[in-house]
Amino acid sequence: MAEFNPGTSSGRARGRGPIMKKPPEESVRPGQAPSQTDSQRVLGLSRARGRSHERTPRIDPGVLGDVRRQVSERLPDNPKMPKGDAVAQSGDQEHLSERMGAVRLSKRTAYDKYTMDEWRPASNKNYGTSGTKIGLRSNYFDVCLNEDLHIFQYHVAFKPEIENVRIKYSLIAQLSNVLGTTKCFDGAILYLQTLLPKDPMTCLTTRQDDSKVNVTFTFVCEVYANTPQFLQIVNLLFKRAQVALQMKLIRHNFFMPQLSIQVKEHKIEVMPGYATSILRYDCGNLLVVEPIHKLLRVDTVHDVLLFLYSNYKEDFKTKALKELVGQIVMTRYNNKTYRIDDIDFRASAIDKFEKNGEEISFQEYYSKIWNLEIRDPKQPLLLSKPTEKDLRRGERQIVRLVPELCVLTGLGDKVRSDYKVMKDLAVHTRLDPSSRIKLIQSLLDRITSSDKVAEILEPWHIKISNTMMNLDGRQLPAEKLLVKNQTGGMTHISYNVKEADWSQGMRNICLLNPVHMDKWLIIYPRQSATTSNEFSNCLFKVSRQMKMRIAEPVVVELPDDRNDAYLQAIKHNLSNTVQMVVCIVPNAKKDRYDAIKKCCCIDNPVPSQVVLARTLDKKKSLMSVATKIAIQMNCKMGGEVWGAEIPVQGLMVVGVDTYHDSSHRNQSVGALVASLNKECTRYYSKTEYHPTKDELMRHLQPLLTSALKKYHSVNENLPRKIILFRDGVGDGQLKTVFNAEFEQVESALKDAGGREYRPGLAFIVVKKRINTRLFAPDGNPSPGTIVDQKITKPNWYDFFLVSQSVRQGTVSPTSYHVIYDTSGLQPDHMQRLTYKMTHLYFNWQGTIRVPAPCQYAHKLAFLQGQSLHREFSGFLADKLFYL
Repeated sequence: MAEFNPGTSSGRARGRGPIMKKPPEESVRPGQAPSQTDSQRVLGLSRARGRSHERTPRIDPGVLGDVRRQVSERLPDNPKMPKGDAVAQSGDQEHLSERMGAVRLSKRTAYDKYTMDEWRPASNKNYGTSGTKIGLRSNYFDVCLNEDLHIFQYHVAFKPEIENVRIKYSLIAQLSNVLGTTKCFDGAILYLQTLLPKDPMTCLTTRQDDSKVNVTFTFVCEVYANTPQFLQIVNLLFKRAQVALQMKLIRHNFFMPQLSIQVKEHKIEVMPGYATSILRYDCGNLLVVEPIHKLLRVDTVHDVLLFLYSNYKEDFKTKALKELVGQIVMTRYNNKTYRIDDIDFRASAIDKFEKNGEEISFQEYYSKIWNLEIRDPKQPLLLSKPTEKDLRRGERQIVRLVPELCVLTGLGDKVRSDYKVMKDLAVHTRLDPSSRIKLIQSLLDRITSSDKVAEILEPWHIKISNTMMNLDGRQLPAEKLLVKNQTGGMTHISYNVKEADWSQGMRNICLLNPVHMDKWLIIYPRQSATTSNEFSNCLFKVSRQMKMRIAEPVVVELPDDRNDAYLQAIKHNLSNTVQMVVCIVPNAKKDRYDAIKKCCCIDNPVPSQVVLARTLDKKKSLMSVATKIAIQMNCKMGGEVWGAEIPVQGLMVVGVDTYHDSSHRNQSVGALVASLNKECTRYYSKTEYHPTKDELMRHLQPLLTSALKKYHSVNENLPRKIILFRDGVGDGQLKTVFNAEFEQVESALKDAGGREYRPGLAFIVVKKRINTRLFAPDGNPSPGTIVDQKITKPNWYDFFLVSQSVRQGTVSPTSYHVIYDTSGLQPDHMQRLTYKMTHLYFNWQGTIRVPAPCQYAHKLAFLQGQSLHREFSGFLADKLFYL
């Protein structure tokens, strides 16, 4: 039973919107999205007619060498990338709120996902052999490329310079007689299968307004099949194939708006789509296909503003900013997404901007260009900063959006906490293995049977199989979990291995190392007196079975449920001997929860438990609830519930995660949780703040140094092996995180043990947000399923592990990438140890998706980032007080 916590994880998505040009006063350039017939050009691809294609000519090496030698002289040092067509404005915005003060720019570097870094350790063997061999299928499909295909890359420059990407595509389309019909253009780079006769070569084109534009093509390099750069081209072509199937690109993925489902009761639209990518894996080039859904609110942002204004007139602006800033919206007229960074309450839809030398209002523009009527001309405008990608392309203008034309994407905190809403949505979004396979196969059948798709892919010699990949996996043996029996001896928990759930097996057993609760407070408002009494009686009963002694509490009844009443009761009744504070609250008010946690974690450090009264009012389940709460409180006081057999001697397992602070928008919380004993059941926790919103741990060194010193004080020696699981890192950050954090790890080892201290060390990146799915013949694979070949990456030491079971939907494997390893553990041992650690999260009587220290680190960072907003007291560092 997880403690009631009203906070929820905030989304990290980031959209991009129309761009506005700097006016003399209020000049703005609105954007136009392509019509459906233009969508293929927007993807940067010209269409080949028919299935025939030109053969690749043999080029004289001498001629090609001359062309290559000219590249450095002719190619601009920093060619400008194309701008998206949008409504944007730069210039002073002094009246706007401070959160618009600085352009958002993360520290992440640009990442080429098609290039595989050398991450494999010295030993070439990075796969295991233990366990029972099992047959699986995965959502991967073979992609066959012609290895003899040569492609020529050209940089494209327009004079005069053109910002509108659609115009660029139309001009390139005019040159088919020169360039040929088989070409791929992304707005700045052109790929051809034939070498142009001149380098550079300039062609004259004509715009719709009859103005002339010179287009210059400068040779860059040759691109060969089965190279990372060619995979970029293949992915562009596959995007065009999806456009040919009437799918719509929204941010990075394609969706099918025509198949959207309206959940009218909750005013939410469920739009189905697919996440796809073609990359190189151990067994070759593969296409991965994963069905996804985009959730859209039916009501507009204007509707939200009207609701806030009618309910909070005096505090409308503050409420609107709090409700909307940080949210992702979509403009339905062009299916683009944007992040709201501020609201300009002085602006309105009747404001004018300059377009083609004339002034036009937002209202007139959308009526004329998009045939959209804006009903409320006085509504304020939403503001969105340029994304990091925009900044790299030189786009620094602020985007303005009309609320009436925007809908919110995703789900708010209030909606996510509504069980009925989530249950109704799950009917459409939670797919069982059979349904997921059918959806995946339906897309591949459409791709492989479509004549339009064939016209796109065949000229480039791309063949995609429509047969889902078969592969071998391994089923690891079930883990033995240790507890104590009623006589104090060690015993194993009996549980269903296929479901990896031992909630039933926990009955009539004793905790591995219980902490007796001799003095504790229970605080409740007057109306919950009966509830409190019944809960206490249940605690006494269940604790006796677990051999956990719970004394009579100090009872504090409050006259009301004000935040101050709880805080004063804690402060007046707290002493050095109090081990636990239990607060029964009438509702899920976040400010009350936050106040109690700040008081008990910072000001007056003591383990605390906040419980909703309605949870305790359910008589039928009260004994079960009391059991889980008793276990949770025991953990918060430093107790140990169960253990696993850990054969590695002198081991310390570390979990690291980060979380963006909801109160301090430019700060992130970094959390480290490290095991202190052989059984990995006791932990030391510490956090730090870093002043950026990226995922890097800026102060990992002092955190790990503190953990090592604590380990030494408990065990009288330092660990011989350290396994560090790093959560919250995507493929695009691997090298950055490793370079930034590994050096700190090495420094921490020297700080704690001197230059001679060199323990075995493994640095493992844990990735949950992946598109890989595994299927067993009878549905979901069982917990303990390992896959470490075929769909793993070349030059990587990585594996997939299914560690948990799900009762509904499709189970998701977790990816583990060992980017550094001197631990001396064989792949079999590394995989077994990882699986063992997924059994040791005490807040859930079953396995979880990540190793327990990772989940503990997430819970800690989440509590601090959502409720505390400051570092917790060191008095609690050796307790799991954040469960």
